[in-house]
Amino acid sequence: MFDKFILKFGDNQFYNAIKITFTAIVSFFIFYSSAGATAAFTVTLGALLCAPIDISSNFKHKVIGLLMVSVLIPLISFILTYTYNYFLIFAPVFCLLVFFSAFISLYGHRANLLSFTLLLTISLSFIHHDKPEILLTNCIYLLLGGLFYTFVSILFYFIKPNRYINLEVAECIEITGDYLDLRAQLWQKDTDREKINRQMLEKQVRINELHEHIREYLVYNKARTLNSNNNRKLLVALSSLVEILELAMANTFNHQEFIDFFKNDESVLGEYRTLAKNFSITLKQLSFSIKTNRKYHSKMSLVNDFKRLKLRMNEFIENQNISVYDENAVNVSNLLFYADKQVEKIKGLERVYKERVNADELRGKYRDLEKFFTPEHYRLKTLTAHLNFKSATFRYSLRLTLTMLIGLIVGKIFDFQNAYWILLTIVVIMRPGYGLTKQRSTHRIIGTVIGGILGITALILIDSNVVLSILAIIAMLLGYWFSGIDYKVGVTFVTLYVILIYGLLTNNAESHLVFRILDTSIGALLAFFATRFVWPTWELYSVNTYLEKSLRVIKLYIIEVKYYYIKKGEPTTSYKLARKNAFIEVGNLMASFQRMIQEPRTKQINRAELYELTVLNQTLVSSAASIGTYIQFHKTTEASNAFKLVMDYINNNLSQALHNLDFEAEITDDTEEDFKISMGQLKAIRRQEVEKMDIDDQSKIQKLEESQLIIDQLIWMSNLSEKIAKLTLKMK
Repeated sequence: MFDKFILKFGDNQFYNAIKITFTAIVSFFIFYSSAGATAAFTVTLGALLCAPIDISSNFKHKVIGLLMVSVLIPLISFILTYTYNYFLIFAPVFCLLVFFSAFISLYGHRANLLSFTLLLTISLSFIHHDKPEILLTNCIYLLLGGLFYTFVSILFYFIKPNRYINLEVAECIEITGDYLDLRAQLWQKDTDREKINRQMLEKQVRINELHEHIREYLVYNKARTLNSNNNRKLLVALSSLVEILELAMANTFNHQEFIDFFKNDESVLGEYRTLAKNFSITLKQLSFSIKTNRKYHSKMSLVNDFKRLKLRMNEFIENQNISVYDENAVNVSNLLFYADKQVEKIKGLERVYKERVNADELRGKYRDLEKFFTPEHYRLKTLTAHLNFKSATFRYSLRLTLTMLIGLIVGKIFDFQNAYWILLTIVVIMRPGYGLTKQRSTHRIIGTVIGGILGITALILIDSNVVLSILAIIAMLLGYWFSGIDYKVGVTFVTLYVILIYGLLTNNAESHLVFRILDTSIGALLAFFATRFVWPTWELYSVNTYLEKSLRVIKLYIIEVKYYYIKKGEPTTSYKLARKNAFIEVGNLMASFQRMIQEPRTKQINRAELYELTVLNQTLVSSAASIGTYIQFHKTTEASNAFKLVMDYINNNLSQALHNLDFEAEITDDTEEDFKISMGQLKAIRRQEVEKMDIDDQSKIQKLEESQLIIDQLIWMSNLSEKIAKLTLKMK
């Protein structure tokens, strides 16, 4: 429990919360003493608005981004406040700014954060609309706040230049450990394997994102990679993490078959569960040491665990008088091979954080790294291509613009005390999809009510301004920390912080709470109904696109596996890219499905089939990767013509699936009869060939392992591809 507590205090969310809170407190007290409360709040606001775009990147991009947004914040505020009393001018300017601020989110992660910052700025531009005489002064204070945050961010960067990216790596290691823990649970007798597989897919989505963040950092810091020990560590660590995940995904086992095989001595399989669990524990301990900046010491002995497992399994096979050529014995051998390789990869990752990385470990690691990273391109053509109702971003931008305009008009008509809270709520809550908007609406209202009650209670019970100030600072820190972890908890602490500040500066905090709850409720309702009824974007229209992409990249990956088996040698860059793309697109398909099931039941067409297709695609990729991994670590025989025909048959089934979904795909004339003949040849001829070979027993066992693994995977992949084709036909 203590370790989990420390881990939470060592993550990037907490690190950023400290930076934001420090900036807010320092800027407020500097300007409060010299220019008064209004100036202090405005400077602090300028600083806080810059915070969202302060993400990990190279130093130049960080500074340029922060300086740019520091200027944009006062500029937008000036334009909107200046035109506020001239509605015929203000309305179109407001709508254009909202629309394009939302629309630029299609450029990717950084642009999405910039979009959010600009929308927050638009929402808060009306705080002092009734005091035009201080407009220019306020804009200068906003600029000073942005510049001050930029200064603090640079200061934090130079104090701990590698802290952010090291925490990203630590999170990646931790979630990879979670993934391996879920795999270990699959070996339990009565476990819910379907639920675990779904959780593994969800973890895989986040792991893929973190891999991309680390690649991005390394690509943008290319010039320093070989000169920085930390960057050398990152490079080898990324390589190891990718290999650990891919090795795990590539080795899928029939768990029930193993459980039945070891039923006479369940403790043998218990040894494997222990080792599998220790994989996860080791990674989590390593993540803990990185987050807490402690020297890493291994607490687990994976090598000894593996030796003990191997001895127990071999003794079991010998005691049961099972031939080493038996199918079950070959399966055990393949299981031990995976365990051995996973121990090797995890020990390699441990070594990175125990000692300095030498040049030999870097060899080939940086080669083609940029090809595995997808850069964000800011082309005008991208904008113009999305200026139509087919684009989900276009519809979202229009929807948000209309909703914010209505929110502004409602606030103006009813003369709410802080009408800008309606706009703020709409910006924070409204997402392109219905499911997340609905969830955030509920969480924001609940968090606001709970936070308000806590704030008023604190003001009633506590007389000391010092204590209230300390509570406000703690609430602010926790609010920013939890906003990215648990939105409802984050809103609770932010509301508590706001109420405490109002209580310290005014005598009517209770009325502020009432207005805040009212404005939040109105904003949440507007966001919810707009997302539901105004040019809605339903995931069912997107999920088929993700399904198409998934099927196409799997087809390409299977082709790469086929040629890899034919050509042998080291995996090519095209093979690795195909594998990476297959893993990512299956993860994207799962994420799309998860969004869809949050939407109304009437919009969840083919829900069962889509979930099954997602799992089938994931399993098919894992099976293909299993063949690729075996080729990589073993000297394999020449690929037979039957192998090629079966791989072509699998790909043809995927083409048929695409065709069933009304997507273009080339279907060959291969018949099912050709496939059956090929499978028969693989099963019968291959084993006969091996048994007749004049080679020693060890070599014969290795050949049988290859034969059994390849044939089993081909049969399994064929069945999976047939199911995919049938399911897509059912959906047609």
